[in-house]
Amino acid sequence: MLIPKKIYDLFIFKSTHDLCHKVLSEYNTYYIHLSLSCQKKFRLKTLYFLSNIDFDSDRNFKVEKSMKILISSAFAQITFGLQKSKLDVFKLINVTPAPYSYLHSDLLFNGDTNFATKTINLCWPVVKTGFEISDDALNLAIHEFGHAIMLEDSRKNLIFGKALNKKVFDTWKHFAIIKLEKIRAKKNVVLRDYGGTNIMELFSVCLEAFFENSDQFYEKETDLYNSMVKLLKQDPRNKETPLS
Repeated sequence: MLIPKKIYDLFIFKSTHDLCHKVLSEYNTYYIHLSLSCQKKFRLKTLYFLSNIDFDSDRNFKVEKSMKILISSAFAQITFGLQKSKLDVFKLINVTPAPYSYLHSDLLFNGDTNFATKTINLCWPVVKTGFEISDDALNLAIHEFGHAIMLEDSRKNLIFGKALNKKVFDTWKHFAIIKLEKIRAKKNVVLRDYGGTNIMELFSVCLEAFFENSDQFYEKETDLYNSMVKLLKQDPRNKETPLS
């Protein structure tokens, strides 16, 4: 049975909150800068997501609870200002100890979001580095959760139930297409060139820069940045109280 998030807080042991705080205080820069009240809300969102997702790994690789907490915090970070607290389609996160490949392919992946298997695959060392280095706009967990959110929303015909407001998303998409054209024309001054692949990749690349390079993002692409603020209902430049 699904327990509402507000009620779920009553069932969380203090030791679980303490472990969550310890992990996030060590690795998640976004969390570190939050006010105490925002930190409490962030922990709840992280742990609620964790309680509604399954983790898997190679037989000889154990996914520790601290690893699950850190990975879950990436989803909480993206959705901190939104009602969305869990994924509806993607119910499994597979964590690998090293880059991996698919059968009959030599191409190595650090992560991917596979709609066919309803699985998010993440290479743990790359996930960890993404949090340890918090100013390079490279965060694998945030990137892949961005894909998952966008994929789920794109397959929902109803206005309600989407993580992202459709009208606000359309505004973001307008500015995103302009940015996509800049990247492809070799006129990119902020965001990774990889964002020029398609709109889905650009959204995830925007998320990474939004949280890890917000000042430069705002300075160089003000309209696109402001559309992200409205879309996610938060502004990471306001480090203690980012919610708008």
